[in-house]
Amino acid sequence: MQSFQVAGIRKYVVYFLFIFFSGLLSTVDYFSNKTLSNFIPEQVNLISYFQIPDILLQNEFSSLSSSRADLVAENIRLKEEISNLRVLYVENQELQDTVESYNLLIKNVSDFELTYYSTSLILKNSTDEYLISGGRDYNFEPGDLVINETGYLVGYLGEVFNDYSILESFNSTNFNFRALDEYNNIFEVNSNGKELIFSSLVPILNSKVGMLYSDITFGHINKFPLIDLEPYKETRLNNKFTVIVPIEKMLSFQSKLFIPKSK
Repeated sequence: MQSFQVAGIRKYVVYFLFIFFSGLLSTVDYFSNKTLSNFIPEQVNLISYFQIPDILLQNEFSSLSSSRADLVAENIRLKEEISNLRVLYVENQELQDTVESYNLLIKNVSDFELTYYSTSLILKNSTDEYLISGGRDYNFEPGDLVINETGYLVGYLGEVFNDYSILESFNSTNFNFRALDEYNNIFEVNSNGKELIFSSLVPILNSKVGMLYSDITFGHINKFPLIDLEPYKETRLNNKFTVIVPIEKMLSFQSKLFIPKSK
């Protein structure tokens, strides 16, 4: 019972002391022109002077620059790989086309004692003559025959240079060729650029003219089909035939051409 009374007395003493000191401080502050109040600041600012070391900033900048340079280099490398893959794809497609052309040629030619050099058109000059790849570097010579992948004649070499030749094709006004039919009748073939004119050089006894061929008689390397004249209208004078055939199929830069040469 006494312990409770002592605790209560202590509590009132603490309150009394708090009120006393508060009043004392207020009185002193009042009579000292608020010296204590002015001493306590109204606002407290916490200023941090923490600074990142320069070496750390330099290392970070160097790391970012290095990463960016690595990304640029990787991007360039990937672009080069894509470009190389595209080149390989085009080359692969060209090789596939060449293989298919050779396979088709093999099906259409009967003489395997010859070597067939693949060639293609490069450009066309002002006289409607085609420049084709290959020349003296492949031992090509003027007069060499040029055939397509079906084994049909499309022209012959007019002039031969170091690495290209001039092709005299059907639509060249310089085209001049001699061929035989199946009865060994001789025909001379000329072109005006739009039509082929076939003229027999000897009287023909048979009533109809059929397929014409190249022949070793005229210095040709072998017998290759030129054109079948049977579907076309002919005129006859003194048993000599003249047939005019319009040039409908033109060569293109995608045409697969071959030059047969002796092995």
